[in-house]
Amino acid sequence: MNPKHPISLTNLQKTLLITLHAKALESKCHDSILKDHYAAKVAEQIDYDFSRFKLSRDAIVALAIRAKALDWWTEEFLKENKHANVVHIGCGLDSRHLRLNSAKEVTWWEVDYPEVIALREKTYEERPGCRLLGANILEDDWLQAISSDVPTIVVAEGVLPYFSEETAIQFLSCVVSHFNSGQIAFDAYNRWGVMWLNQLPIMRQTQEKLHWAVDDPRQLEVAVPSMRLKVENTDGISEFVQRAGFWSRTAFRLSRGLPMFRRMGQLLLYDFGSL
Repeated sequence: MNPKHPISLTNLQKTLLITLHAKALESKCHDSILKDHYAAKVAEQIDYDFSRFKLSRDAIVALAIRAKALDWWTEEFLKENKHANVVHIGCGLDSRHLRLNSAKEVTWWEVDYPEVIALREKTYEERPGCRLLGANILEDDWLQAISSDVPTIVVAEGVLPYFSEETAIQFLSCVVSHFNSGQIAFDAYNRWGVMWLNQLPIMRQTQEKLHWAVDDPRQLEVAVPSMRLKVENTDGISEFVQRAGFWSRTAFRLSRGLPMFRRMGQLLLYDFGSL
């Protein structure tokens, strides 16, 4: 048996283990949404006690739905743009590149802190068309490595809400100004969602907090003029929402009529540039 890989990550970087664990558990369900057997294999290679997270079924379902929706948007973009970039921000140990099995004409960039990329190199085999980039994404020099004249979709899952509003706007501005055309997809929460999530035991355990709240996605078009809202998804994926528990489904249904509650969790897709 091969020894497990020890981890040396900051508290913020360790949040990637939550989503990895959730996807690993979800992949073992008979009605799995993601069928992400890669997550289960990678989790087995990490020297970490994942049981401390104590994730509920509802949390696992919610994280799987979030990932699936971002997968679908990425797939749709690649169907329309055969030669393209995918820039996976804060990739952690996620297997989206493998789940989607993109065409050889696509250049896929996995971007995260150098420590995370080093761990990724130990747990995933090299794959043609997939490039690893270890960098602090708040320093815009990392963008220079990526071609700007190819249609590009930027995907950030579980990343931007940890930023301050000023930092998030600055990051989005830098990214969309670098590329000539494309889309950017990410998850967001309004102020009520941020407050609620920060009270969850799992967040207290990581000693990290969410900061950036998006109360109205249209306001981002003002803050970053080159961004144009294409899709605001506050409903998740209806066929999978039914897999959550009774009380979660009930609360979800009752919240649909009130924007302040409906936008507690959002998946946002923007066009930018000349696309």
